[in-house]
Amino acid sequence: MRNVIARLGMTASLLAMVTSAHAVEIDHELGTTDVPENPERIVVLEYSFVDSLAAVGVAPVGIADDNSRDRIVQAYTDIIGDDWVSVGTRKSPSLEIIASLQPDLIIADKNRHSAIYSSLSDIAPTLVFDSLTGTYDVALESAATIAHAVGRDAQMSERLAEHRALMSDYKAQLGDVSGLSIQFFIDNGRGIYLHSPTSYNGSLLSWFGFETEMTATDGDTYSDAIVQTSLEQLSVLNPDILVRGKYADPGLTDEWVGQPLFDNLKAIQSGWLFDIEAHNWSRLRGVIASEASAASLVDIMAQIER
Repeated sequence: MRNVIARLGMTASLLAMVTSAHAVEIDHELGTTDVPENPERIVVLEYSFVDSLAAVGVAPVGIADDNSRDRIVQAYTDIIGDDWVSVGTRKSPSLEIIASLQPDLIIADKNRHSAIYSSLSDIAPTLVFDSLTGTYDVALESAATIAHAVGRDAQMSERLAEHRALMSDYKAQLGDVSGLSIQFFIDNGRGIYLHSPTSYNGSLLSWFGFETEMTATDGDTYSDAIVQTSLEQLSVLNPDILVRGKYADPGLTDEWVGQPLFDNLKAIQSGWLFDIEAHNWSRLRGVIASEASAASLVDIMAQIER
């Protein structure tokens, strides 16, 4: 299999050299990479990179969709269509399938794919960004860099201007939320996982002006961003608002109903526990994803009397 991947990777590299007279130098998490001008066969290994390409109207040929095509939501498929090839899971994408697509660009995640960066680079020029543990601002910066790599600077500049105007409008609709603490968490039926202030969602909520009861860390590891938490620890944080994404129904938190520590949480007492689409909030990041999260946040706050 290694020989097959090597041959396919060499073919892809030669094809890129022949079809591209110029290259664009792109700085990323693992160095600087020469990307062929206006790459057309792009493989992406995280949902946020689908978002970045969709934001400028570019369709990838391969996506790490976790072997579930419906995880590429309609907001993306309305733009990129559905002709991509699945290259497997985000955690362990198939190098053989990626190579068979003869990509001229691969976009990978720092936390998930640094260990296979060399193998990916043997197949095609590879850019690495911090999607899994990056903040909202990092997601926008990565989107702009990706747009530059694919020759869509003007389109991204226009799209980001539209994005900032839309997000400012959502922020105005929310009004002054300072003094309100909020916590987004995932309930997968076995545990609950809080998205910390250093996470994408935590930083997005902070951008809107919400407070957090969690202490921010200096690290950028997954355990810093997404923190598994017990009921006892949650009761100590005791935020005003809880936003829950459930991957299981019933979830673990449903089993906590009737327990004093849970029932006495401020969010439960006030009826400020809100359920949202777990996949969209937890796994998706970027320009389009943040706009969808902001819209649902406006819906949530419309139900809160202040």
